[in-house]
Formats: sequence, structure tokens, C-alpha cells
Amino acid sequence: MVLLVPELTFLTGLSDLRNNSRTLKEVMWEMIQSPQQHYQRLTNLLRRIQDTPDASRELERWGLCLDTDIYRTQGHILPRERINLRHRSFIPVEDLGWHREVTKEAPIAVISINSWLLIYPKRLQHVAKDLLAAMRSSCGSMGIQVGQPMVQELRDDRIETYVRSIQSSLGSQ
Repeated sequence: MVLLVPELTFLTGLSDLRNNSRTLKEVMWEMIQSPQQHYQRLTNLLRRIQDTPDASRELERWGLCLDTDIYRTQGHILPRERINLRHRSFIPVEDLGWHREVTKEAPIAVISINSWLLIYPKRLQHVAKDLLAAMRSSCGSMGIQVGQPMVQELRDDRIETYVRSIQSSLGSQ
């Protein structure tokens, strides 16, 4: 699984989008549609593909079949995983909330967080302080030491500002 931080990613493939206001309006219109509108447009597209002989033949040639019912999906439900701690293990209950259990006992191995960077825009200073307090509280009860972070308060929350701040921090370390 790959998780990306949206604020730290760069837009690619649509570099001239800002210069073309008509294209920008079309992209924005596509993004603000309701779920019902998305469903209707996808259903219509799938029906048009199914009703077009050339498209149907091409899909068959590739061994693909598109279902027009986009609500129905086939999935596989994985069994719940056992969570192993130092002296005991357990399977989470239905709500999958296991924070309480993990903070009562130490994990199998602990890695302290000694050298780390906390970056936040000035307007979110209170959220950053709450995050730091929550980390110390949760991690402390699990035996994880959380050192004082190198703190950088940003003047704005633009992506470029985050990138410059991270790059300068990496360069100084």
C-alpha cells in the first residue's frame, strides 16, 4: 500500500491547465458533481461502450467484460488479524478499536522517536501542540520515548513552502 501526503505531492500531466481556463472549468465541473451525477454518467458510458460493436469487440479481444451495474462489487473479506504484544495477544472486537489494549501493555519491540521534524502553518499552531501532547501521551504509555521535535512554523500552507522547509531541514541534518 502506498500512502501519499496530498500537500507534498506535485501535479503532473496537466501543466498547462492553469493557462487554459476552459479546460480548468471542465475539470472543476467534473470534480464537483454529486455522487448521483457520477453514477449516471458512468452508467451511460458503460451502456454506450456495450452498445458500440467496435468497442465490445475490442474488449472481447482483450478478454475484458464491463458490467453496467457499478453498485455491485465482488470482494473478499479478510479475517481479523491477531495483534501481538509483549506478553499477550488478542483479536480486535467488531469495531476494530484496539487503542486501549495497546496502550495498556508494551509492544514486542519499541523504537524511540528521537530525531524528528514537526512542520505546521502558523494558523494551526494549536493543532500542532495538541498532536505533540497526544503523541507523548499515547507513545509514553506504550513505552515509546518521544523526543523534542525540531519545530518549523510556516507562514502559509502552500505545498512549495512545505517542500522548501523539508529540504532545508534535511540539508541541515
